Amino acid sequence: MRRNRNRVISDKFMLFLSESILRRFDYNHAVVTNGRFIYIGKGVNKMSTQLKGLASIEKIIQEMTVEEKALLITGGSPFHSQAMPKYGIPALYMIDSCGGVNEREYLVEAVYQKLAAQAEAAGTPLDREKNGYMGGLLQAFGALKKMAAAAPQGQQQEAPHPGAAYPSGIAYGATWDPELVKKSSAVLADEMMSRGIDIVLGPDINIQRDPRAGRLAECISEDPFLTGKIGAAQVEGIEGEGLLTDVKHFAANSQETDRLGVEEHISECALREIYLPAFKACADAGASSMMSAYNKVNGKPCAMNDWLLEKILRGEWGYDGFVISDWGASYDQAAAAAAGTDLTMPGPRGVKVIEKAVADGVLPMEKLDNCVRRFLKGVLKAPVMTGRKQDYRADEAMRVTEEAARSGMILLKNDGTLPLLMDEHVVFYGKRSRNYASSVGSIYVKSDWATNPYDRAAELLGAERVSFEKAAKDTACWIVTVGADTQEGADRRDLSLDEESVAAMEAALREANATGGKVVLVVNAAGPVDLSAWEEKVNAILCPFYNGGMGGKAVTDTLFGLNNPSGKLPLTWPKRLCDIPSYRNFPGKNKEVWYGEGIYVGYRWYDEREIRPAYPFGHGLSYTTFALHSLDVPETADIEKSNVSVSLKIKNTGSLAGAQVVQLYIHDRHARIDMPKKQLKAFQKVFLEPGEEKEVTFTLSQADFACYSMELAQWITQPGIYDLFIGTSAEELPLHAKLHVRCKNPFGYSDRTGVGAIAADERALTAVNGIIGADLRLIAKVALDYAPDTPFGAIWNGEVMKKHFVNHSIDGKQAEEMRSKLQEIFDTIEI
Repeated sequence: MRRNRNRVISDKFMLFLSESILRRFDYNHAVVTNGRFIYIGKGVNKMSTQLKGLASIEKIIQEMTVEEKALLITGGSPFHSQAMPKYGIPALYMIDSCGGVNEREYLVEAVYQKLAAQAEAAGTPLDREKNGYMGGLLQAFGALKKMAAAAPQGQQQEAPHPGAAYPSGIAYGATWDPELVKKSSAVLADEMMSRGIDIVLGPDINIQRDPRAGRLAECISEDPFLTGKIGAAQVEGIEGEGLLTDVKHFAANSQETDRLGVEEHISECALREIYLPAFKACADAGASSMMSAYNKVNGKPCAMNDWLLEKILRGEWGYDGFVISDWGASYDQAAAAAAGTDLTMPGPRGVKVIEKAVADGVLPMEKLDNCVRRFLKGVLKAPVMTGRKQDYRADEAMRVTEEAARSGMILLKNDGTLPLLMDEHVVFYGKRSRNYASSVGSIYVKSDWATNPYDRAAELLGAERVSFEKAAKDTACWIVTVGADTQEGADRRDLSLDEESVAAMEAALREANATGGKVVLVVNAAGPVDLSAWEEKVNAILCPFYNGGMGGKAVTDTLFGLNNPSGKLPLTWPKRLCDIPSYRNFPGKNKEVWYGEGIYVGYRWYDEREIRPAYPFGHGLSYTTFALHSLDVPETADIEKSNVSVSLKIKNTGSLAGAQVVQLYIHDRHARIDMPKKQLKAFQKVFLEPGEEKEVTFTLSQADFACYSMELAQWITQPGIYDLFIGTSAEELPLHAKLHVRCKNPFGYSDRTGVGAIAADERALTAVNGIIGADLRLIAKVALDYAPDTPFGAIWNGEVMKKHFVNHSIDGKQAEEMRSKLQEIFDTIEI
């Protein structure tokens, strides 16, 4: 919803709102500082335990009524949790997202607080039981819409806010630089904390399954490893400043079509290898909370999915943070609490359903208490409790966001036209040249210091050398900025450019062809677009995606050589829509979608199907050149005992300083289970002066060689020969080595092995016969003749073997010792 320019809420007005609201809590005074409500005065029950530390949480839980517990785990307003002054529990302010302070949500919250205060003053307080699953959010949006319609003509557009617009997730992914992303995220945290925010609703680390997805630009990459590294860097940068993160959307929130409960059928292997690893990386990085998603995963909505929240998140990963529902995603509040969603947002919505569920025994008190306990642990870390404050430093925000925008600039194509000379006349085409798109969706921020390519070019070259959609006689280059937008709530139907971009492209090409001029394409879009009609006709293509408020400046600086591009594609750019992995399985039908591509997402699919994309994953050119050489990989490694060190050298062989991303992929030659031809397992961005050479070292752990076995229901590593490929994209991999990995074979001889396989291997048969003092072929004759797949464990524990043990006076303990000794021998046999 757009807001008018008179949206600034003064401290005086905020004080009025706070006093009105606080009367509901029996307070008689309030002070507003930096937009935060600091509660002072009556209302605190001196007999109640106050939230002051971990020890106080258990006492508070004991003192709380069921109604109070239900209120605490249900939002108090559209973007605040429920305050409970009785126990010294403040309301936490949470807002989207990692693109900057979302002013629309900021305004919606203020509008709701005003509505609540007015209703209270009129003696007709809002009834939370009538609000429905979206709490007071829709009421506030409705009021805001009326305010916008009533605003004077010309004052209905959203005014820019005095803060930063940070790069989108896809632009952060394009940097391939976790340290830079961490630094930028820390500055974001400072700005949000200066505005009184406790939790940022992000980062969004859902996998880019399909380039048509409405929130593709908010996400980081198609690859779980790259997503995990960049996402964890965002978490570390934000949490390191004292702001809490809410990593979203857990899990597999890959489309906007039918997003409120779309049924997703996903194999467990795909979930564990593709869609969940980045969440674990963020959990390990210290994320305070996770956001459960709208969609269903294999039959259960994510907010009510105990397999995701209890078995995986808390059971297997040991996560001790709290879980917040996406706004309205707790379709059944009691079921959500029972499954492990600790805080249902938005609020206020009814709590009687929770009280009834407890009374009826549907929601055990223990589970309700767990929600309260986990949430209060999070409250203790929040800025409103710690008193930790940060000052917003506009100069630092401008500097770091520009650095990130430059680092993520991807040069897709260049025939030598770029960089451009500054003494030539250039003309810009496309509205985005002057109205540059810096962000979109929940990360949308309209910053008051947003930049654009046209104005920056006029600043660099002088206004006389730059024109807009009107070439001069001496125009040397046509720069066309094109794009295609996306939004939360809707997916793209295809990869087409918007109509205005197509018209601008055609006009520029006609003019340039008539004079022999050069054409440079700038793709200011949410993701890949179909350039097949123009790719061969243009001289260079630069892709910034949505790279924040300083992105327009960074584009022009790159065009004219003030920045050497070093960004890399975080996803595969397809030639044709029908080439993408999910082409026939997106967005599904009848609110149901099958993830038929399984683990073959992104470049994994293109490798397997031997399809050449327009531009491969990890691709990005430079104005200089690099050479990789001197790869050093050990011949063999026991990965259960030590990590593997891989080193190589990289040299800048060109005449300009620049950065290159060295990428390492691995492949298991003889995997027993289905595995991609290669998978990214390490990368490093290296800056080099002309002629400079550096050594790059990667360390691979056992986890880097692991895959998930559905047969064994666990993560495993398999011994054998692995290929290591090192290069600068998924297709440019000039260095190759093989590594003999040693480890226990999870598919070695064991109780699960068919008795026929053991009997057929002389080494295994000899081992068994030596241990039992008899011939396995006679003991298991029936099975070997008619059911050789019978598990060896069934033979060992079968009646014939038991009779053999009795006949030879071997008791149960001795039999167990014999089996253990046999397994030790089995483990030494390479299959």
